[in-house]
Amino acid sequence: EGSCFFLPWQGSTLVGTTDRKGDAVSKPGPPEDEIQWLLSEAEKYLSNELKVRRSDVLSAWQGFRPLASDPHAPPGAPASRDHTISTNPDTGITFITGGKWVTYREMAEDVIDRVVKLNNLSDKAGPCKTEKRILRGGIGYTRGVPIKLVQDFGVSEETAQHLARTYGMNAFDVCRMAKPTGKRWPRSGNLLVEGYPFLECEIEWACKNEMVVTVKDMMCLRTRLAFLNSEAAKTVVPRVADIMQTALGWSKSERNRQLKEAEEYLAQFGGPNMSTDAIYSAATITDIQDMFKTFDQKQTGYIDFDEMLLMAKKLGFPMNKMQAEKQFKSMDLDGNNKITEKEFITWWQNAGPDDELRKNLGNKFKSSAEKLGTGSDSRGIMFG
Repeated sequence: EGSCFFLPWQGSTLVGTTDRKGDAVSKPGPPEDEIQWLLSEAEKYLSNELKVRRSDVLSAWQGFRPLASDPHAPPGAPASRDHTISTNPDTGITFITGGKWVTYREMAEDVIDRVVKLNNLSDKAGPCKTEKRILRGGIGYTRGVPIKLVQDFGVSEETAQHLARTYGMNAFDVCRMAKPTGKRWPRSGNLLVEGYPFLECEIEWACKNEMVVTVKDMMCLRTRLAFLNSEAAKTVVPRVADIMQTALGWSKSERNRQLKEAEEYLAQFGGPNMSTDAIYSAATITDIQDMFKTFDQKQTGYIDFDEMLLMAKKLGFPMNKMQAEKQFKSMDLDGNNKITEKEFITWWQNAGPDDELRKNLGNKFKSSAEKLGTGSDSRGIMFG
């Protein structure tokens, strides 16, 4: 349970919820039931004309918030959502735990100030300057940088906006490493993958200027492609490994090791296709309603016994009279020999994956979902 939020992020929509207690794991992939919960919640807030389907999920992941427990806090004190600074009395080492990405400068200032005070270094160290220190690439930056990138290098407007936002004034150096596209437009900057603004030359730049040493880091943290579209990331990871091999002088065996590590990590992200184990419980309300309409051959608003028999036969799962009567009874909750849409949805959500009719419908749903189009040419939803 929790609230559901929608955030625009790098050309897609990020859908998420609040945190909850759980065992910490190193894998980024979320359980399928949590993806389904977010899908169901999303449908409540979107227009009825917009049908959210499982295949709209371009990437899905989970993360963990480190709640700090101060060893010097009173007994029974709750874990803090803020950062905690403490000094080990035996070693004199000062450490900081907890906190958030958005408060990293405040965290740095607080811990350095603590160290300066504890070690009587105030006469050697002046006030902390992090609040006014400009980030790398920020000196000389203006709103006109994206326009200058387009004018000077012939990159696309979308790519120019991405480079300016990511690298600041260093975007000009990145573009100087870009190769001609061989096209009339854009003239420069070969895309890493169609549909996204990332350039191949960014891989080389990161290796030579930003201390990137793993393919996994490049795919997940530097480009964020794994979080934007896990299938697109899987598609281009061999190319990224090739570029990094050249830039960093890797041997063939190191290149292959890096590629394997990245592919195994990317496989843990959720995406448009669910695992076989989860397929039978993964339909959204919209999908179940579509299945109901398929059963309702006479368009009466309910499914009768003959319609259920006919659909079971079409699915390749013919039933004898005893099997059919048992199946129909499990779906006809009020016993009036008519299965309404509400009853059908309730049956779907409550029937176990061993229910043969539901299993066949699950396979039909999976096949339909896979035809809806996925990959870098689709824009959809990311869950985190």
